[in-house]
Amino acid sequence: MNPQERKQQNLTAIYEALLQLMSHKPLSMISITELCAHAHLSRSYFYRNFTSFDQIILTYQEQAILTYFRRLPRQSKITLPVLMTQYFTFMQQMAATNQLLIDNGKAQIIVQTFEAAYTLLIRHDRIITVTDSTIHHQPYYIAFFSGAVVNILIHWQQAGMVEPPSYLAQQIVRFTASHTGNGLK
Repeated sequence: MNPQERKQQNLTAIYEALLQLMSHKPLSMISITELCAHAHLSRSYFYRNFTSFDQIILTYQEQAILTYFRRLPRQSKITLPVLMTQYFTFMQQMAATNQLLIDNGKAQIIVQTFEAAYTLLIRHDRIITVTDSTIHHQPYYIAFFSGAVVNILIHWQQAGMVEPPSYLAQQIVRFTASHTGNGLK
């Protein structure tokens, strides 16, 4: 196993161990020693690679969402409806994990994960915009948009995920268009 594969294997092990422990007790009651024992990793591994449990979750989830977004249609750019449909489809698969994070007061990690992935897509000019494309470069826009998307995700999850991901994508596009149109100057 090469070093990169080993690094990914260790990240997966510590992430899954953390989620398993979080399913039985609050995050604040989990010790680094307990986590490392559960993951079959040394405490020095934790201290070399992470500064907090949040960082484990964020690192793993950023990699997971970026891997998922790499599976988006291969054209050079994608539309917001396609991106959002893919995002909500992925989050539907992550419902149990998301609920653990929400229950442990860590919903902000979901926001940070989306924000990092969305920023990368913007930076690489992968999103087709139908409105003013400079809005993505405005201070706080990505924070605003990320918070809005994740808040919709949380409400959707708490309501039982009745609507399909494509419906949520349509709503995001509609809400975004109504706030970036010519009516707001």
